[in-house]
Parts: sequence; structure tokens; C-alpha cells
Amino acid sequence: MLKATKPLFFALLAASLMTAAAGAESFKAPALSGTVFAYYRYDLTSMDDSSQEGANEFDLSRVYINIIGAVTEKLHYRFTADVAREEVYKYELAYNPETGGYTLVETKSRGKLDFFAKYAYLDVRDVIPRHVIYGGIEKTTWAPYEQDIWGWRVIRKVAFDDRGYDGTADLGVGVEGEFAEGLVQHHLTFANGAGFNKPEDGLSGKAVAWRLSLFPLVSDETWKGLSVNAVVKADNLGEKVAAGEAKNPIMIYGGLLGLRHEFVNFGAGYFVKSKGEDNLAAATEKVDGNLMTAYATGHFKATEGMTVHPLVRYDMYEPDKDTADDERTLLIGGVGFKFFDGALALIPNYQTESYKELNETTGATEDKTNDYVYLHCQWDWK
Repeated sequence: MLKATKPLFFALLAASLMTAAAGAESFKAPALSGTVFAYYRYDLTSMDDSSQEGANEFDLSRVYINIIGAVTEKLHYRFTADVAREEVYKYELAYNPETGGYTLVETKSRGKLDFFAKYAYLDVRDVIPRHVIYGGIEKTTWAPYEQDIWGWRVIRKVAFDDRGYDGTADLGVGVEGEFAEGLVQHHLTFANGAGFNKPEDGLSGKAVAWRLSLFPLVSDETWKGLSVNAVVKADNLGEKVAAGEAKNPIMIYGGLLGLRHEFVNFGAGYFVKSKGEDNLAAATEKVDGNLMTAYATGHFKATEGMTVHPLVRYDMYEPDKDTADDERTLLIGGVGFKFFDGALALIPNYQTESYKELNETTGATEDKTNDYVYLHCQWDWK
């Protein structure tokens, strides 16, 4: 019953917000906007690696509906509904003829499209000069910021989000602002750490994250988009284990050189994720993971109504630097075509992800790749 009424609930909530704001003669009337992500995918993975060779599909990967407005000059609000496919987990006991026993096997598949809240926050502006204070399901410090440099969320999340270092929204409080006429920008959050679409365990810890960005040429109109960025996040702060003792936090830190320019966007970053040793009751060892990403996008005007954007991206992800053969690499290459002042984008692209996998028959580690051709579509409406 709850799932069946969820879309109606959010629709009523959105209508209520708009009606209330209009009735109160708000400082800024609520504005409705949205974004649709869709794609066609063709699987090129060879038959030796995948029984899905030749599989192809159309799908919606995301639909965002935004309501943004202001009650007063300093008190603003945002509500964003998100439509995405839920993940369905299935567990089965598989018989192992060599041992004569059974192993629990987990499989993950995509379920139906689900409707949930992505952002729902109030923000107070200029109580601290040139700063904004957030409260609610707010944006996180890093992934939304880097997304503005990468620019192609419709194709793939930024690596920081894609590999689980942090999501794009969480429930908590935060403050974002700048100093020295934009030379220094920063964003600090204190949040649950579980993410916007997951409930928090009452014994789990909290997350503190901070981004610091320097714009050394902010006074130069041509190169003002050049930035040197750093991020640090302490996750699972105060998390408890069975013995009642606190775990050591998960630490994430790294940096990125970014550029947003009239003719090109560029980013190159490196991040480390360290899971500290827990107390003796937890009996786990320290694990350090590494993540590297680099990407570039060009911007060219082809005709009066169309722009062309060649793009390339390379990621390297290593979950545990002390474990051999666990590295995964991702390569994306394509070109985006934007129409109607950027409201509609079509992006044919090729993606290949390489990794190593243990052959249980031979006991040897084998190189594997997943290869896909996509046609992504993004539609922004206001």
C-alpha cells in the first residue's frame, strides 16, 4: 500500500509546497524544473566473458523533478524528487560438488522504477557573510561539485560517487561559502553518512566532510575556472561494534585539479580510502584503497542551434592496494551533441571496464572486460 501511494504522496507534497509558498506571497515564487536521463545500450562483451553478448535495451536511468524557491530574502528551499531503478537482491544456496556443501550466492538485478526524495532542505543565506547554511537532505561536499566539472552525469557518475567513496546527498547540516572575493571556497557537512536513499542504523556513526577549493586566477576572466581542490571525509565516527566499543573511522582524502573553460573542461584527481583497524572484538585489518580519475570535454559551436563536445575519461580503482589483481579500470570515449541552448543532449559513447577474475576451474586469474556502446539522452526542462 505504501509503495503504491508513494508517487501520489510526493505529488501532493510538491503541490502543497507550491500552494503554501504562493499563498504566503513568498520572496521568490517556487520554480518547477526537471531533468530526464535515458539511454540505449548494446552489449559488445564477448561470449566467452558474458552470456549477454548482443543484449540491447532502452531504459530511463534518472528523472529529477525540482521545486526551488524562497520564503524570504535569506530563507530558501529546495525539494527534488528522484526516479530511478531499485536494486533487487536475491539469495540462493548453490551446491558445490567438490566439497559436498552449499554456498550462499548473492545476485543483484535491477527492479522497477522507484520514486523517492533526493534533496529536501532549507538554506539560510548571508547570516554568515557570503555563506549558505543547509539543513535537511542536503548536497554532499564533493560529488555534486566535481559533477559540474565532469558535466556528464547522464553517462556515468563521477568516480568518487561511482566507487562508493561518497554519494551526492545525505541527511544532516552543512555550510558552504567563499572568502577573498571567491579566491577560496569551501563546503563543510555533518551528516548521517548512510546516504539519501538508505536508512541509518542507530548504532552507526556520523560523517564529517570538508572540501577546500582555491581559484588562483579568479580575477582573470579567461582562466577564472581553474581550481585546485582538496577533500577530506571521516566516516563512521562513533560507530559501535558488538562489544560496545567504537570502531576507528573510515578516512577518505584526496584532491583534484579542475578547469571549467569556454573551450574545454578538464579534471584529474587522486583519492585514498582507508578503513582503519577496529578494536579486537571487530577483528578486522586495515585496508587502503586508491582511486584515480582523469577526464576532458571540448566545447565547439557547430551550427547556430548545435554545439559539439568530444569527451574522454579514464578511471583506475583499487579497492585494496595490498591485494593483487583487484584493480578495475574504466575507459569512456564519445561525443555529445547539444541542441536548443543545451536543453537536449544526445551522446553516443563507448565504455569498456577491465578487471581480473579468478577462474575457479583452473585456479588462475584471468583478464576480463565488459564492453558497451551507448546512446545517452539528457533533457532539461524549466
